[in-house]
Amino acid sequence: MTRKAVHTRISSIGKRGKATELKADLLEFDFGNGRRVGVYLTDGGGQGLEIVLLGDEPDALLRVESHADAAVNVRLVPRDVEAGPVAKKRARRVAKREPLLNLKIQKALSGDDRDLAPRKHRIRTWARAALRAGVADVTIRLVDEAEGRALNHDYRGKDYATNVLTFVYDAIAASDKSAKQDDLFSGDLVICVPVLAREAAEQGKPLEAHFAHLVVHGMLHLQGYDHESPEQAAIMEPLEAEILATLGFGDPYA
Repeated sequence: MTRKAVHTRISSIGKRGKATELKADLLEFDFGNGRRVGVYLTDGGGQGLEIVLLGDEPDALLRVESHADAAVNVRLVPRDVEAGPVAKKRARRVAKREPLLNLKIQKALSGDDRDLAPRKHRIRTWARAALRAGVADVTIRLVDEAEGRALNHDYRGKDYATNVLTFVYDAIAASDKSAKQDDLFSGDLVICVPVLAREAAEQGKPLEAHFAHLVVHGMLHLQGYDHESPEQAAIMEPLEAEILATLGFGDPYA
């Protein structure tokens, strides 16, 4: 009799106990401030898991193995000897000290405004693409026209809603060539959805493309880029176009 191969099943369990099966080679838990833990499938037909702390290049990883007799073994193994190819590939990426993003996304919307907002995973992709260096702690809040107008009035003295407001708490200056990868910058982006939707329609742009542009634009502002002078714009605007091109969008300034 042919025995069926056994594969590891990964499920996400919600608050109500509903299980959603996930298809992934790597699960990454980001606790902020550079603290991340990766869980990936090992070699051997999905018979186990590897759990490793990311970001610090530890000497060992924790391996959880299941066996045909239903036993489960947990052991500490040398990372450079027994880590599978997925783990080794991830370790090489970590060794390059890639930028880390701790991102929170809030949708203070209802009705038609909420329907216009992109999915959170799309916003996250756009924000990550604009991350140049360091460790970022960012909140992106999508708001309606009333909240957008109130914030613009309170913080800028202007009695109307604008497309995006940027609140910088800590930033890496774009001109600072000595900025290290572990430099921290943080801030909030507030995007007014109905204003953005009107702009996209008036300018004949796809709504998603305009959304992506403003997320990228705001993320660059948080990192010290600006466009107040022609010299600043000559640096920031081509960079925006370059990032958007990697995301599949056209040049917003063309």
